[in-house]
Amino acid sequence: MTQKDKKETSEFGKGLTYCLGLFLCHSERDYWVMGNKDADSIARAEMWFNAASDHLYDLEIPKTLPKKLQKRLSHLKERAIHWGHGFQNDCKEEDKLWAIQEAKDLLKEIDKHFGVNVTKGDWE
Repeated sequence: MTQKDKKETSEFGKGLTYCLGLFLCHSERDYWVMGNKDADSIARAEMWFNAASDHLYDLEIPKTLPKKLQKRLSHLKERAIHWGHGFQNDCKEEDKLWAIQEAKDLLKEIDKHFGVNVTKGDWE
């Protein structure tokens, strides 16, 4: 079997924009702690990051991107994984909102880097 014949698999996705897209698929979801809708903001945000950040483990950051963009991508990945899998109870709903907006902004910046004309949607 050649390298080309081998099918690569990934439980949560691998790539750059693909992984950011999968991360954002969780953006409108809310996770309740053991069915408790009154759970505090930290517990809910941590549960959300636990599910969403799985998609960032195999986020690939090309060295061909500008350094500033590489750093932002790396920062999002590190923070989201920490909040979702660090179990430090140190994230809040505001961190979730930041991560969602940062992922959207990063996708726009990646498009701009590749010369794609980007306009923020009014209904973003």
